[in-house]
This record gives sequence, C-alpha cells and structure tokens, in this order.
Amino acid sequence: MEFRLLKADEIEVKIKKITAKGVTVLLYKTARTDMQLLDETVGNMYWETDYKVVKDNLYCGIGIYDKEREQFVWKWDCGTESRQDGEGNEKKGEASDAFKRAGFKWGIGRELYTAPKMIFLKVETETKNGKYHLKNNFQTFTVKEITYENNEIKKLIIVDNKGAILYGDKKQAKASVKTIDADLQTMGIKAIDVAHYFEVALNELTDEMKQMAIKQKSKEISKHELDEYRDKQKELREFKKGLKNDTES
Repeated sequence: MEFRLLKADEIEVKIKKITAKGVTVLLYKTARTDMQLLDETVGNMYWETDYKVVKDNLYCGIGIYDKEREQFVWKWDCGTESRQDGEGNEKKGEASDAFKRAGFKWGIGRELYTAPKMIFLKVETETKNGKYHLKNNFQTFTVKEITYENNEIKKLIIVDNKGAILYGDKKQAKASVKTIDADLQTMGIKAIDVAHYFEVALNELTDEMKQMAIKQKSKEISKHELDEYRDKQKELREFKKGLKNDTES
C-alpha cells in the first residue's frame, strides 16, 4: 500500500517557540488529511479505526482491507494528550494524535520527518508579562510550495498570510509566481475573477487555485472537476477556521 506525498495545502505550520528575533515552526498534518488520503487511496468503505487503552495510553489502529487475504490489516500507535483546556478536550486531542501517528505507520505524511530540523521565521515579536508573543496576533504561516526527491523534502517555501516569503528560495518562489501569472494573462484569465470564483480575497488566492483555473480553461480538467476542487478548498478553509476558533476559545 502506497500513499502519495502531501501537497502544500495539506501541510500545516505550527509555532514551536517564539523568541526576540522571530519564531521556530514545525510542519504537521491534520487528522482530516489522513482521512482524505485514506478515502482517496483505498476508498471510504475499505478502512476503519479502532481504539484501545494499554497501560493508561490510548492507542489507535487503522485497518485497511486486503482484498487478497479478505481481511483487514492493522497498524497501531499511541498519542499524547493535548494541553488542558478545562473542558475535557485533552483526550480528544490524544485520540486525534494517535490516529495521525497510526497514519504515519501506513506512510501517510511520513515525508514530514525529512523536514529541516530548524525552521526559523524572522517576524516581529514583543514581550508581554515576561514572555514573547507575535506582535501581530493575526499573523499565520502556510506552506506555499514544496517539492520532493526520493520521498524527501527538497524545497520548502513558507509564507505569511500576506504572502511574504519567510522561508525558502525567494528568487525561485517569485519566478514561479511570475510564470503562473503570465500563463493566466496568456489564457485571458483575470486573477480577480479566479478569486471571486473561489470566494477568497485576492491576496488569499493560491498558485494552485490559479493553476486549476488554467487547467480548466485549457480543457485539461472539466468544469465539474474544478467545482469539486473549489468546494473541497472551501470545506478545508471552514474546517481550519473552526479549528482555530476552538483553540482560541
């Protein structure tokens, strides 16, 4: 069983530490991404999960149906509790973590282990009550571009929510953007129209959205396929927004 490598928009960026000069971050996947890849690769009728407590540790198993053996094959791992929030969500976080770790056992997102050990983003910070915080509380970070070689991360570009490149090859990233924008212009597609179609602000329009619009215009994909992609992106944004609200509440 082989799962494809994660796309840029399937990888989350999480702050690990805030310092006087910026932040160090980690790359991670969400449980939703594991579920999507399982559905995509084996079909939603051919995988299932199970949970067991062993020596006070919560384990999750992901079973994938082997048609030749006519039985499920299982791989297990345990999770760690998330931070206490007073509402009992620690176990929910532990269950989600165990599920993602079991996904790693199957190879889902295993390439994230090859990410640079130190990813530092130079951003403005400030001190409050003796601790460092982001100066802009609304600043977020995303993976703009990622490429692989032999299942290992070869190139990684991270930007903030305003599109500023904070990590990676800035020259290559800018060249890539110019090429895509040139293709849009050649095809007679306006970026603002693409943004309206995807229901996002112009500065939130990703290169992948532009590329999908170009593919549909050149008949590489159908209008129905483009609509499906748009709907999935919208669902993903709503999920991330809800997840952020749950974390902040």
